[in-house]
Amino acid sequence: MPPERRRVLYLLTAAVVLSYFLFFTWKGIAMYFDADDVMNLYFVWTKPWAEVFKALMFYWSDFYRPMGGLFYRAVFALAGFNPLPFHLVCLAIGIFNIGLCAWFAKLITGSERVVALAALMFAFQPRLIEVWYRPAAIYDLLCFTFFYVAACLYIASRRNNEKLGPWRVIAILICYILALDTKEMAVALPVILLAWELLFARGGRKRLRLVTVMAVMNLPYVYGKTHGASLLANNPFYKPEYSWNRFTHSWAQYVNYILVRETIVPWSAIAILLLLLAIAIGCRSQVLGLAWAVIVFGTLPVSFIPYRGGFVLYIAWAGWVLYAAVVLVMLQDLLLRYRPQWRVPVACVIFALVGWRTGKLSLREQRKDPRPWLFDPPKNIAAMTTQMRALQPTLPRGAKLLFLEDSFSTDEWTPYFVMKLAWHDETMTVDRVKMLAPKIPDQGSYQYIFTYHDGRYKRLTP
Repeated sequence: MPPERRRVLYLLTAAVVLSYFLFFTWKGIAMYFDADDVMNLYFVWTKPWAEVFKALMFYWSDFYRPMGGLFYRAVFALAGFNPLPFHLVCLAIGIFNIGLCAWFAKLITGSERVVALAALMFAFQPRLIEVWYRPAAIYDLLCFTFFYVAACLYIASRRNNEKLGPWRVIAILICYILALDTKEMAVALPVILLAWELLFARGGRKRLRLVTVMAVMNLPYVYGKTHGASLLANNPFYKPEYSWNRFTHSWAQYVNYILVRETIVPWSAIAILLLLLAIAIGCRSQVLGLAWAVIVFGTLPVSFIPYRGGFVLYIAWAGWVLYAAVVLVMLQDLLLRYRPQWRVPVACVIFALVGWRTGKLSLREQRKDPRPWLFDPPKNIAAMTTQMRALQPTLPRGAKLLFLEDSFSTDEWTPYFVMKLAWHDETMTVDRVKMLAPKIPDQGSYQYIFTYHDGRYKRLTP
């Protein structure tokens, strides 16, 4: 194909992938903050800047995911309590990550057809929808960014058996530290780089020095996150259960997410993983072997804890789409082994069919499941914020507020966070009768008293 036509095809492919991504994600821009957002934002907003930056350097500290906290703190400082800029930054990172996935696929396979298919499939997955709809998933977005920048920098140098220069080593280690600062899934990176070295057999023992350093860096990090005052160490939803039963049930849930199914049971999930490995071995495909390693080890950090949402599979999702894209291209080559002149047009048809099929599946999934757990909490927080701002546009610093009733459950701190963040006042007192009961508060000690009835907040006279 002439170079000018190839450039046109590249641009057209990129435009299709970007349009596909925006088609399924643009609605998320209109969503408000949810409970996790206001909790995460309040947590980091009340910390001194120096403490946040210190946690970034000392990545093994018990500070909760400081890189994600920096995102919240920085955007809040620039845009205030407005969800739109948060969503726009997240979408921009999502677009960048599509490019990273394409770069990773290109480095591993060298195939433009694999790159196109992998980028298209990676762009959106309905069971991972939180990644693109909730700012609270910034931890997964940014972890993917630093994780795969580090991986691509490493592989780009090592794929030609080149020596890793000191500046590249520093860049890789900085990206790895930032990935660890963002989310615990990053601990899988040394294992995946080791898998690349073993599968592609580049160089001698010296090739493992940097991988070994990264693996050793994991030790204080894992200890710091699982002991002491760490939020993860004291959160029952992150308490690991190292058993075969937990492992298989977790994988059944995660494979259901990936394949957009509900019927996969533990034994069949493990059978699918073994089948993927058998295909890689049977085809003697190093690329499929590496994709399998990304799938398995990219999910391993959440394989022994209670089920999480599909967003935790974001790093491993690159392995799934790489595996699928490679298999599709292998089948094309097998069918066209005597007709190589048809390779480009057939590749375009397959690309269009994959986009049509995955897009149709995503639309059906979204129509079938209204996801109230995703959309209702932001609506509730948006209603409180807008109504309270209308009732009381300004509040004196250190104001004392009492809510006799509100639209949140008894043990939620969300109204507390919302009021302080929306009015940018940490000195404000926000009490709720729900959380003060059975002790009856002295209403005379509050400057502002509010209640809630029939979907509306009302101010009462103290």
